[in-house]
Amino acid sequence: MKLVVWLGNPWQSYKATRHNIWATMLERFLDWENFWNLKYDNKWKAEILTTDKFWDKVTFCFPQTYMNLSWEAVWPLAKFFKINPEDILVLHDEIDFVVGRVAFKKWWSAAWHNGLKSIIEKLWTKDFNRIRIGVGRPATSNMVADYVLSTFKPNEKELMDEKFDEISDFILWFLKNVH
Repeated sequence: MKLVVWLGNPWQSYKATRHNIWATMLERFLDWENFWNLKYDNKWKAEILTTDKFWDKVTFCFPQTYMNLSWEAVWPLAKFFKINPEDILVLHDEIDFVVGRVAFKKWWSAAWHNGLKSIIEKLWTKDFNRIRIGVGRPATSNMVADYVLSTFKPNEKELMDEKFDEISDFILWFLKNVH
């Protein structure tokens, strides 16, 4: 079984922000794959969809907690379903990348990302897969919180929309090839 998690703040007021780029991208992916029944499950503190449509059984998870408490959904799911860290894919925003740069990798540090820090702390490992998408960096480090909660400029939004196919290919590659 695999677990695909996208990090973001679940409230409507955060929907279009840089921090929530994954909410938009994965919603598009699920719609593209004809899934419409993501449902909130209080047990996992997340919106969940489990399917065997892909090469393996997959649970898609959108934690319904603050970003820095993402572990509250990821850790219990991984523990209950006995999902190994290498079978987890976490999608998140990355301020150390220019807007639109996408990368798939394993073993990254959490750097500034509190959602990742919370997951690493509970899983006791960095050994899980990640897709990062660049959202750019603010002018100074004391502006990070406001910056990641800001919206994209129109030209940046267009660039993000163009990244959908690349991101979908990474997700599908993970679902098919990582065992």
